[in-house]
Amino acid sequence: MNRSYFSRFRSELELVSVVLMWGVNFPLIKIILAVMPPHVLNTFRVTSAGLVLGYIQLRRSNWSLKTFWAPLRADPKAFILLSFVGWILYQVAFITGLSMTGAGNAAIIMASAPIWTALLARLMGVDRLSKISWIGLLVSISGTATVVVLGNAEVSLSADLLLGNAVVLSAAVFWGSYTAMTRPMVEKHTPLSLTVISLLLALPFLFAFSTPFWKLIDWSQVTFWYWVAIFFSGSLSTGIAVVFWNNSVRKLGASHTAAFGNLVPLVALFSSYFMLGNEIVPAQLIGGTLIIGGLVLMRWARRRIQKIEPIEGASIL
Repeated sequence: MNRSYFSRFRSELELVSVVLMWGVNFPLIKIILAVMPPHVLNTFRVTSAGLVLGYIQLRRSNWSLKTFWAPLRADPKAFILLSFVGWILYQVAFITGLSMTGAGNAAIIMASAPIWTALLARLMGVDRLSKISWIGLLVSISGTATVVVLGNAEVSLSADLLLGNAVVLSAAVFWGSYTAMTRPMVEKHTPLSLTVISLLLALPFLFAFSTPFWKLIDWSQVTFWYWVAIFFSGSLSTGIAVVFWNNSVRKLGASHTAAFGNLVPLVALFSSYFMLGNEIVPAQLIGGTLIIGGLVLMRWARRRIQKIEPIEGASIL
C-alpha cells in the first residue's frame, strides 16, 4: 500500500468523524432551540468555531497577523464569495427554513446537496463522476430518503410548509455550491485557513442578522450545560468538521466528499433515539443499508479508475 492510499484513507476517516459530529449535532441543536432563537444560536455556534479555529490558525502562522490573513490578500474575491455562499447564505437559509418546516422535510431536501455538488462541480470543470459513481450517488440518496420518510409522521409537503421547503432547498443548493467552489481553492490554501477566514468574514453579518432576536431570550433558562452544548456544536460540528470536509474535497474530490453527507441522517437517527427517545423502525435500517451501499459503490468506482489520466483541472470519480 502506497502513501497516497493512506492519505485517501485518512481523509475518509476524517469524513466519518464529520458524519458523526453532524449526526449528533442534529438532536443537540433541537435541545438548544428550546431556550434560544435559531439565529442567535447560529451566531454563538459560528463564534465558538471562529475562536477555536482562529487560535489554531494563529499558532500555525507563528502569531503573525500578516501571515494569518495572507490567503485573503492572495484571493480576496474568491474568499469573499466562499464566505457569502457557505457561511452567510447557507447558514441563514438553513436555520430559517428549518424553523419554517418540519425536520423531516428539511432532511429530505438537504439530502439533495450531493446532487447539486456533483452538477455544479461538473459545470465548473473541477470534478466529474463516472457512470458507476452516479449510480452509487443515487442509491445513497435514495437511502437517505428512506431513512427520513418511512416511520416519520412529521414529513409533509402541504402548501403551508411550501415556503419553508423552498428556503431549505436553497440552503441545499448553497451548500452544494460551496463544496464545489472549494475544490480549486484547497489546491492553493490549507483547509484550515480556507475555513477560518471565510468564517470570520461572515461573522459580522451573522451578528447583525441575529440582533432583533436577542431580546427574545430568557437568559435564566440558558444554563451551564446549554453553553457546553453550544460550544460543542460550534467548535466541532461548525468548526473542525468543516476543516475536515474541505480537506476531503482536496484529497477525494467535491462529489465524493459530498456523498458522505448522506450518512448524516442515519447517525442522527440513532443519536436522536438515545438523546431524545425517538423510535427507530426497520424501514429506516434498510435505508441506512442503501446509504452505505451507495458510498461503497462510489469508493469502488473511484479506486477502479485511479489509473486513468484525469482531465485537466478536474478529478475523475
